[in-house]
Amino acid sequence: MYEKSELKEIFFNRADVKKTDRIVCDNCFEHMVFMLRDSKQNEFSVGLITILQCLTYAVSTGDLPKLPLSWLANIDNVYGTAFSFDESISYNDYQNYKKRNNS
Repeated sequence: MYEKSELKEIFFNRADVKKTDRIVCDNCFEHMVFMLRDSKQNEFSVGLITILQCLTYAVSTGDLPKLPLSWLANIDNVYGTAFSFDESISYNDYQNYKKRNNS
């Protein structure tokens, strides 16, 4: 458990995007890795899977709207995740998706 002062220090030590480049790491076991720098000038990386996990957590808590099931299924196919099986973060859009792609 964190002390209140530790939480405050962690909370205000935010990462920010200073420069953007598309970096694909062949040795990272992920399709994409983001290089970040925090306010203390520490550099670190975060994988796209972690970003997607953060996104789906925000959806599951109600801080973001649900995502289309077709989009999550595509993510599952590319990254080997199982987000599309979680009904708390998705809505079924397959009928609309099929209509748009068959027109």
